[in-house]
Amino acid sequence: MIIYLVKSTLLLGLLFGLYKLLLENEKMHRFNRFFLLFALVFGLTAPLISFEIQPEQSIAGIQMQEVEQVVNAPAEAVNRSVQPLINPEQGLSPGSEITPNTANESNWSIGTLNVILALYGAITLFLLIRFGAGLLEIRNKVRVGTRKELDHATLVLLEEPITPQSFLDYIFLDKQPFESGEIEPEILNHEFTHVRQYHSFDVLLIEFLKVIFWFNPLMYLYKHAIQLNHEFLADEAVVSSGSSINDYQELLIRLSTRNKKLNTSSSINFSLTKKRLKMMGKKISKIKVGAVWLFVLPLSVALVIVFTAQTDEYPQTISMQEIWDSLPPTTYYDVELESEGPNGLYHPLDERAGILIGPDGEPYTGERNTFSVDTDSVTYTETIVDGKVTRSEFPMYDSTGAYQYRSVNTYSLDEDGNKVTISYTDRLTDSLVLSDILSENDSLSTYVIYHPNGQIGQEFQIRPEFGLHGIATVYDERGVIIGQRRYDNGELIEEIKEIP
Repeated sequence: MIIYLVKSTLLLGLLFGLYKLLLENEKMHRFNRFFLLFALVFGLTAPLISFEIQPEQSIAGIQMQEVEQVVNAPAEAVNRSVQPLINPEQGLSPGSEITPNTANESNWSIGTLNVILALYGAITLFLLIRFGAGLLEIRNKVRVGTRKELDHATLVLLEEPITPQSFLDYIFLDKQPFESGEIEPEILNHEFTHVRQYHSFDVLLIEFLKVIFWFNPLMYLYKHAIQLNHEFLADEAVVSSGSSINDYQELLIRLSTRNKKLNTSSSINFSLTKKRLKMMGKKISKIKVGAVWLFVLPLSVALVIVFTAQTDEYPQTISMQEIWDSLPPTTYYDVELESEGPNGLYHPLDERAGILIGPDGEPYTGERNTFSVDTDSVTYTETIVDGKVTRSEFPMYDSTGAYQYRSVNTYSLDEDGNKVTISYTDRLTDSLVLSDILSENDSLSTYVIYHPNGQIGQEFQIRPEFGLHGIATVYDERGVIIGQRRYDNGELIEEIKEIP
């Protein structure tokens, strides 16, 4: 999702910049309308589409593989920065020690994500309600106003001062000036153009997209550009019908003092700026228009290719095993074993974990040592029974390579089928002592951490995807409770005894 948002924003920004630089000030309003709508739809959908090209393929002398990497770089950089906040477990190394503090940090990140999603949902719901309320307001105006049916539109005459404006096939007018003949034909012609060219559908589209992507400032820029383009089109229709440009401009300036407007409608005095007034007097240069077309269309096609192409060399998904296999080896084994199924993803005795196969083609039983390529020292020793690891030992060294202590894990299943990992260490003692016990199933993990003297130090439980659950207790070295909290699916419910 993060990569999609970054790539779609980048593409929308490039297309909008192209419009502002080359198209907005040119009198080719029909093409500009199509381009803005195309930019919106393509910018939001292109990152979801992909087709494969060969890595060595080039277009106009440009290597597509290099272009693809440049396009993907910003999205991947943002994703790498934000992803650990969304899924903190990805930031933990395999040997990281899990404590209530790290569990709380993980839960805090999950909680932060939930807050962000809840905030997005609340704002989106508010905007959706406001969007619906605007449509209901227009519907109520249609019901209370006096309707006058014409060939291609319906006039809605209201008993209130209102700037002439249109929505779908309705044109809203102030009843008193209309019946007294004070509304000029140019005004009606302007609003008829909005109706005939279905400008309301463009407005409904961008308004709905604003509800979903309200956090993206480009949506507001696109809305202004689309509505201004509508006014260019309507002004062009009025002027081309034979009306005097100067008289029409003076008429618009007079109307600009009336600011009563309905939501989602097209109003005649929208963005009455110097740019809009100057556009009316511009002449169309066929040569210039043709040159813009010849430049914009190939550039748009190039953007389509760049944002949807994917080289065969870079598949959309890559497994951790493929990443691991691509790295230069840092260790080697004294016994080469093959693995049938995944190893390292599950508890060694989990039924989903792989079986280690020996040189004779049978499940291996015995020991396997892992050595460092740099120092030739043992970094890992496994005891394997019938292809399953039942014990592992990790010698720990300092930065100079001097041995410090060792950690030992044993793996088993209890009578209820829970996967049990018992850890020992001699980090603070002269011999191996019990360090912690982890008992886990698919719904709950129970941790018991011990002091070096053998007394229980901490007890807590973690539910996958939620965090701490149940009562978490901290003991001193004498076994006395010094802190206790109650959690429910990651949420702190009760501070039974404050943890120092």
